[in-house]
Amino acid sequence: MMKKLLLIACLLPIFQFVKAQEEIVKWTFPTGQLGDTIQNGTNALNLTQAIRVVGAGPITMKNGATTYAAQATNWDNGMNSKYWYIRFLTTGYGQVQISSKQSAGGTNGGPVDFKIQYKIGSNDNWADLKTDTVKLANNWTSGVISNLNLPAECENQSELVYIRWIMVSNKDVSLPAITAAGISKIDDIVVTGMPLTGITDQKASEGMFSFPNPSASTFSIATTKGTSLIEIYNTNGQLVYKAIPENKIFTVEKSLPAGLYFIKATQDGKINFTKHIVR
Repeated sequence: MMKKLLLIACLLPIFQFVKAQEEIVKWTFPTGQLGDTIQNGTNALNLTQAIRVVGAGPITMKNGATTYAAQATNWDNGMNSKYWYIRFLTTGYGQVQISSKQSAGGTNGGPVDFKIQYKIGSNDNWADLKTDTVKLANNWTSGVISNLNLPAECENQSELVYIRWIMVSNKDVSLPAITAAGISKIDDIVVTGMPLTGITDQKASEGMFSFPNPSASTFSIATTKGTSLIEIYNTNGQLVYKAIPENKIFTVEKSLPAGLYFIKATQDGKINFTKHIVR
């Protein structure tokens, strides 16, 4: 009994610091209306993000894996050119993961082979997230990915992260070739991440942290390098504080409403982000 109590006592500090994944953005298409193309998560970072389709379409709603799903036609001859895509910010989050479900269109056929790719910002440098091809069927179990890890460069991003599901063959689920009537469906897209808070969440290369975090009122920002400018933004992207620090450690005296804030520090021409919660 004593050994069990000692074990629990040792583990308690660890459990207190365990953080859960939070939803960053999601599409579960709950109503079956075209408004469901706008994501239905509650994270303030991505309230207005929408799912789009390139080369195919238009997007309509149909029965999905749980409630409804987005679907589109006109995938014929779309190998390596037609795709679904989403975009979102990950500012303040690490260990970013994505899940999704895809299905082909049954009696109308539809594309079978997709790859999931990502890019950062407006460039065209798409890279594979998953080297294997996602094989679809006329069900919601074959084309499923669960908690697929995004690369480190997708973490804590102030630029938009793009994810696409691109068809990589002209194979059809039930016909010799995909026709214009062929249907592709997508559902239950969920992106999650681990909130970054405190000293241990900062990458060593960033050289910046805030403390205490969370705080009740004022807080301090420390940098390992000289910082020429500090800016603090709320979750609506509004600048709420700006300062030119004289030392590597300084205190933010301004009273900020309780909530989540992002600290933007310019260090030697390089911009870094961290997260601070004021309660």
